[in-house]
Amino acid sequence: MTLRLTAHTVATDTDDGAVLLSERTGHYWQLNRTGAYALRRLLAGCTMDQVAEEFAERFDIAPAQAREDLTAVTEQLRTSGLVEAG
Repeated sequence: MTLRLTAHTVATDTDDGAVLLSERTGHYWQLNRTGAYALRRLLAGCTMDQVAEEFAERFDIAPAQAREDLTAVTEQLRTSGLVEAG
């Protein structure tokens, strides 16, 4: 599954990662560098499995753990209305 920003979401890179702003609610989310990298990869068309594999290798963690962590973050962003399936 890939992601895209919802029509009312604006993303901006920062020195520490990224900020997502919901123009609908005025709420924003701050992502650390790892979260921002993951989101950029997913927005670029990579699948969850591809990004999880990258993270497993990069951070020397089990692929299942990488997938679980990635799923948790993307589900929070989806529940908040910031991203949707692309």
